[in-house]
Amino acid sequence: MTATTEVAGPVRGLALADALAWEASCLADIAAGRRTASARLWSCEPALVAPARMARLPGFARACTRAADAGWPVHLRATGGDLVPQGPGIVNLTLMFREPQGAASTLEDAYKRLTAPICEALSDAGIPSRYGAVSGAFCDGRFNVIVTGRKFAGTAQRWRPMAGGMAVQTHAMMLIRTPDENTIATLNRFYQDCGINRVIHAMAHVGLQELFQLAGRKATQHRFLRMIADRARSCPEAALPCGLPLRGQRGVRSPAR
Repeated sequence: MTATTEVAGPVRGLALADALAWEASCLADIAAGRRTASARLWSCEPALVAPARMARLPGFARACTRAADAGWPVHLRATGGDLVPQGPGIVNLTLMFREPQGAASTLEDAYKRLTAPICEALSDAGIPSRYGAVSGAFCDGRFNVIVTGRKFAGTAQRWRPMAGGMAVQTHAMMLIRTPDENTIATLNRFYQDCGINRVIHAMAHVGLQELFQLAGRKATQHRFLRMIADRARSCPEAALPCGLPLRGQRGVRSPAR
């Protein structure tokens, strides 16, 4: 089943369950040596995605029922992080690759490899970005991609042992539209039902459409996403040192430890 989304061009519309299944299958192929790398931009129907550890919370089942009744079915994912929304206003970048044994790469290296195509595309559009946490953002972390002090993209990853190295799955979710109040209220209600004392704020986030306030915005958006797709697909096979910025990646700073 293919989901209908508002984002076209280089972005593939998928049902969320199919997207998560593709990620799991692709990571297994890399771990088994059947492929070396893969990259995809995709978007899906409205849903919430939670890390598997949240399923152990006492209020999780009730939270899932209430979210589904409100039109936000809940899916679990294998990567870390926290609760996130999905839907037509979001584009995901999944980048998977093999890390050879003895490469001495780190989680930080993998995050930089993932976000390099995003930060380069922003820089080419004249939009400076940096890494860092944003108070009040959903799934907050020090490897958010931040623009104008607000979260534009969030990241997560998973490493799986394989013969001769590690299979690495990295994932970034980019906001095409700034989350509306309904989305934020859904996240906050889910946290409350799970007994988690956390409050998410809409203004902690910024969408691409808000950044591109100019004529021909849709075409600009598609060019931006095409640039990310092209660079992401070439990145896994290129002999780029992990953790080093690509040429032209202006305005990106390494986070403080």
